[in-house]
Formats: sequence, structure tokens, C-alpha cells
Amino acid sequence: MQKTNEHISLERAYEELRIQLEEANDIIHAIRSGEVDALIVDGENGRQLFTLKSADHTYRIFIEQMSQSALTLDASARILYCNSQLAKLLSLPLEKVIGSNFLTFFSKEDQAIIREIIAVAWEKDSRTEINIISSAGIPLPVQLSLKVLNLDEGTALSIIITDLSELKKNQLLLETRNKELEATRKTADELNENLENIVRQRTRELEATNEELAAVNDLQTEINNQLNNALHALKESEDNLQSAFDAAELGSCNLDIKTGRVEASKRFRELCGLPLEEEVNWKMVMECVDAEHLSDFEQVFKDCINLRKPLDYTYLIRNLVSSEHRWVRIVGKAKRSSGADFDSIYAVLMDVTDQKRDEQRKNDFIAMVSHELKTPLTSMKGYIQVMQLKAKSNQNDFADKALQRAERQVNKMTSMINGFLNLSRLESGKMLMDFQPIEMSLLLEEVVEEYIATVNSHDIKFAFQPGLFVNVDKDKVGHVINNLVSNAMKYSPVDSEITVECYPEGETAVFRIADHGMGIDENDIPKLFERFYRVESNRMTTVAGFGIGLYLSAEIIQRHGGKIWAESEIGKGSVFYFSLPLLNPS
Repeated sequence: MQKTNEHISLERAYEELRIQLEEANDIIHAIRSGEVDALIVDGENGRQLFTLKSADHTYRIFIEQMSQSALTLDASARILYCNSQLAKLLSLPLEKVIGSNFLTFFSKEDQAIIREIIAVAWEKDSRTEINIISSAGIPLPVQLSLKVLNLDEGTALSIIITDLSELKKNQLLLETRNKELEATRKTADELNENLENIVRQRTRELEATNEELAAVNDLQTEINNQLNNALHALKESEDNLQSAFDAAELGSCNLDIKTGRVEASKRFRELCGLPLEEEVNWKMVMECVDAEHLSDFEQVFKDCINLRKPLDYTYLIRNLVSSEHRWVRIVGKAKRSSGADFDSIYAVLMDVTDQKRDEQRKNDFIAMVSHELKTPLTSMKGYIQVMQLKAKSNQNDFADKALQRAERQVNKMTSMINGFLNLSRLESGKMLMDFQPIEMSLLLEEVVEEYIATVNSHDIKFAFQPGLFVNVDKDKVGHVINNLVSNAMKYSPVDSEITVECYPEGETAVFRIADHGMGIDENDIPKLFERFYRVESNRMTTVAGFGIGLYLSAEIIQRHGGKIWAESEIGKGSVFYFSLPLLNPS
């Protein structure tokens, strides 16, 4: 492998340090062996001559000029003298080094080794490598060269310390680089071998892939044929769907929510009186909606876009060409073409004018019959009450009880007829509301206390919080409460408990009535407030009703700006709620 510039530089630095170390060792050896009597040293004041014998002062000057650390020890290993390089190496002031025990600059594990080396050095020259500890506690690799010197002051042990930190560092780096180079070489060999294996493997795979591609090509041809057949079938299905639309006289449209552009079928354009060929936008569609239904129409579309509710709304339109008014029903849902956002609505429009007229005629008939039946029933009730008075005065118990039963049946028929009349008024828009501020607890107490006074078949308990003022039609909301309490009694066992409560929740007053009756299946709960809906079960066959009470209650509460809902579980009972906006929510 080719060596990097950094690797070459490290080798050169290592070689220079090695040569310098050898030169220093040679000089030290010459001094110790007595081969050199004097040295010329380059210093700050130029070249100076130093003699080694009978010149202690000169020796110390020479030692100070050395780049290595140097010191002399007495027999107890006390430092008699050292140069500034040693103090610098140990990161200590010179005065703290001189006079110290030399052994203290080594770890406890190495002190025994140093003591033995010093003992040997008094007999013969010695050299060793070991770690010396700086004042910061950092171990530094050094080489110790020990020799006995005879100075003017007496015999001492001279130690020359060579700092091997840089040498060891470069040596370590060099060894690391060599290992890395060896690892790289092995990796390269492995990569070459792997590459050859990969090439052989890829060649075999390509051959297999070519065979697979041939098979895929055949399969693709078959899929294309199937796709063409599917497209043909889809086109035929679209033609059949369009034929069904035409036969049912249904119109369709697709609204682009972002641009407001509308793609409308011919029938849709004909119903609304829109141009048959020109581009249509949402504003043009809105213009044909009757003003009375416009706000509800806009809200239904907003709920479809924002809340993802299915679109289903019946409203009156005015043909923009003929000005003819017709009832239509629009059904659809929001769609997404790509991404997470819904960006269009697809809808189908159908003309329901004939159904509306039939429904109106039916409602008119029900209203007429109900009105015609109400008069004789009122008379019948009066006659029954007169006969009751006579039966009581004659003490005819049998006749009195029979007349009481007859009166209850008359009351039931009167209640049903009133329901039909209210339904007719509601759907014809003739149910007027007389909104007046009233405290909710007073209205509830009036209705519930009437039940408590006249009914002993159930245990009715109530808890009303005073001070909840609402703006309502007292009679209409009273009808709703009557209906819910009556239903709770009809669908729960005799002597069971019925709880009636009223409490604030946010900015609304909530009415709650709970029973312990037969309960309602969770699949039936969403349909409870639909017109003429009755739960189909064997338990309901003995309970009379036409399924209009809850429908009327829901319509009345909605016209008060409130909500009505129910919770139930089979065999455990039901809880009905309705909420009304408070006049004083604070």
C-alpha cells in the first residue's frame, strides 16, 4: 500500500529523535568513561568551553546548557542539584525539586525498581526506561542514565533524564499507522476478493435476470391484454352507469374545492338551468339554490369538506332559465386525488319534486284527519267525564273503573293526534316558537311534579340546579320533557327508579333522564330521532306509538340551538340528554 504524507513525516520525525537520542547517549557515555575532558557548548552567549574534572562550577553551567534533564543524588537518594530542564519536566519550581527525595517522583509500584537501579548504579553505570510522575500526576516516559561522578564536593550519583514522550508518541503513532496500513492492505485484499466474487455472482444473477425478464415480458404482454379487457369492461360499466343515470334522470357533478370549478352532467345542468356547453363554477350552482335553503346548503357542504360527513340534503332550487321551482336531493362525499387533503366532492342530484308533493299531500291528509278526529274525541271525553260523575254519585264502582279506562284510551288517542298535528305544523313550517327567558329548574319541576302527583307506577327522583336561565318556548320544551319522561315510564319496569336531572355544562344547561328499562341496541341509537322510526324487537310489540315523539323532540331542540342524544345498553336501561344555550353562561 502507498504511504501517506503524514506517515512519511512521522517516520522522519521518529528517525531524527532516535539519532538525537543516540548522540546524547554517546556524549553521556564519553563523559562517564573519561574519554572527554572538556566540551564546547552552543549557548545564548555563543560557544563556551567546559572542563569536566576539578571544575564543579563549570560542570553545573554545562548541565544547565543541556536539553536533557540532569541531577545528582547523594547516598540517600536526595537531590543535591538539578538543572532547570528537570524542574520544567516535573512542572515544579526548581527550589522544590532540589532537596527532594528522587523516589517521590515515581509511582509506589515503580519506587522499588528505582531504589534497586540506584543501588546498582553506585557500583556500575546503569540505564533504564521508566515513567516519572509530574506534579499534575501525569506519567511521562523517560530514559535514566546513571553514573557515579567525583566532584569537588565529593562523590555523587549523576542521572541524565531523556524525555521519551515525543519519541514514544511518534513510535505509537508509527505502530498505529503500520497496523492501519496492514489492516488496510488486508481489507483491500478482501475487497478485491469480494469484488471478484461479486462480479461472478452478479454475472450469474444477470443471466438469471435475463431469463426472468423474458418471462416478465411474456407476463407483461398478458397483463396488458387483461388491462385492455378491463378498460373495455370499465368503459362498458361507465356506459351502463350513465344509462342508469339517464333512466333515473339523475344528474352528477364533481366540485374542485380549491378552484371552485364544477364538472356537471347534462341532466344536472338542465335541472339547475345552467349552460349546457360552457364552463360552470360553484357560484353559478349556488345561484339556483332557493334563498330559504341557502345557508343550510352551505353548511352541509362545509361539514362535508371539513368534517368528512357524507353529503345528503334535500332543498328547493329555482331553474335559472325557466324560473321553475323544484325539490331536489343531493347525495355525495368528499374525495382525495393525492396526498392527505380532500380536494373534491362528487355528488349525485335527483329530482324529488313528485315525492315531496306526495309527502305534502300525505301530511295534509294526516292533519285533516287528525283535526277532524280531535273534535269528536273532545266531545267523547266530556261525555265520559259526566258519566264518571254519575257513576261515582250512584256508587257504581264497575262503571267508574270502566270509564277511567275509557278516558285513558281517549287521552292516548288525543296525544297521538296532537303528535300528528305537531308533525304536520313542523314540516309545513307553521310551528311557531314563542321564545321567553325562563329558569330551567322551574319548568322541569312543573312537569315532573305533575307526574309525581298523578303517577304511582314508578319512583321518580329529580335534582335541579337553580339559576340556569334559558330562552325557550315553554310549551314546546315542556312537550319534549313530557315525551322523554313518558318514554322512560313506558319502557321501564313498574316500581323502577327514574332519575331526572338538570345541571350546567360549559355554556349550556343539560337535561338528563335515566331509567332502568329494557335498553336500546347500539345499532338503533343513531336512528332514534328519525321520523316514524321504531325499534323492531319482540319487547316493543306491546308498546304503542308511531315513532314521531323523539323526532318532534329533536326538531324542537334543534330549533332552540341545542342538541339531543342518547346512551343505552341492553338490559341495563337508557339515558336521554338534551342541552340548551344558557342566557348567563358565566
